[in-house]
Formats: sequence, structure tokens, C-alpha cells
Amino acid sequence: MKCQVNPRYMERLYSFYSPFYKYVFGMLLGPGRRKAFNYVSRQPNQKVLEIGVGPGSTLEFYPPKTKLVGIDISSAMIQIARKKAVNINSGSRFDFHVMDASRLDFPDNHFDIVMAAYVITTVQDPHKVCREIHRVLKPGGQVIAINHTRSQNGSLWGRIEDVMAPVFVRVGFTTDLDVIRVMKDAGLKIQKTVPCNLLNTGRIITGTKH
Repeated sequence: MKCQVNPRYMERLYSFYSPFYKYVFGMLLGPGRRKAFNYVSRQPNQKVLEIGVGPGSTLEFYPPKTKLVGIDISSAMIQIARKKAVNINSGSRFDFHVMDASRLDFPDNHFDIVMAAYVITTVQDPHKVCREIHRVLKPGGQVIAINHTRSQNGSLWGRIEDVMAPVFVRVGFTTDLDVIRVMKDAGLKIQKTVPCNLLNTGRIITGTKH
């Protein structure tokens, strides 16, 4: 049985993290975020959705003239992201909303790129979130997820991840979710997985929509 994520707990937890998120999690997770932008299409005027935008840790990495919509479940995180966006002079347009990733308030086939950094293992229903990503992504569009994903079934490390999941969910994410499988089940075609972060504990997962 997979470890359950409580969305209200996560909202309160990440709001608590918001004042110092960049100092702690930025150092631990920042390398994966920066590396992921090696795989982002550089076309101007792309419509991009970033799910779990947090305090705006990625804003300066987007190509010039990007039309970015950032959402997060934490209003405290969104406030910080808005303040950061004011000081970015790349010709990009930033729009931020407090929103649940499992109920995206956007039309079908709307975005050229969907970015989800360290989100899929923090939500109550990752399958629903990935289906929503698939729905709002344009055919041929690009999805980039940065996340820990459970090791292969039967492996020792996978069994350790299962045991540790209830501990890590209190910190803000679960370790027993096969993110790649969930994305595939939602209809996303996985193109590449690249190790990232300390000890290669994370993965940059790139995919597309048929």
C-alpha cells in the first residue's frame, strides 16, 4: 500500500517552508532544476505552465519572452514568486495563481510546455495530476518533471524506499511512488530520464503528448 499524502498538511508545510525554502531546498534541489533547463525548448513566446512554482526558484532560467503561468497550492509561496518576478527583465510574462494541480483551471491543449519540479510525489492523487498535465499540454508539447522516482520492483533500494516513505512524507514528499510509471499511465510518452542532484537521487524525466 502506497504512503498517503495529505494535501492540507502539504499546504501548511510548504507555507511554513516558504521563508527559507531557497536556502535549504534550493541547495539540495537546485542542481536538478538548473540541469533540467538544458532540455527546455528555447523557442520565444511559448506558453509554459509550471506546477508547484514555489518561491519562483526557476523563473530566471526560462528563455526570453516566455509566457509563464506558475501555480502552487501555497499562497505564501505564490506571494514570494510574484515579488521575485518583478525583478526579472527577460521580456517574459509571468502570471501566478494559487491552484490545486489535480484540478487545473485551464483549457485542453493549451500549453507548449508543462514543468513539474518536485511536485508529483507531494500530491494526494499523482495519477490525476499527471492526467491533468496530459490534458492541458498541446499535442507534441513538452513535459519536464524533476523528481525522485521509486527504484525498480524487487530491488533492495526500492524496499528501503517503501519503508522510509512514511518518514519522508512528514518532510514533504513520498519515496515509494514510481513517477515514470504514473506519467506513462496518464498517456505521456517518456523520452528521456537523466539522473540529477546529490548521489543521483533525483531524475529529470522528459516526455511529450501524442
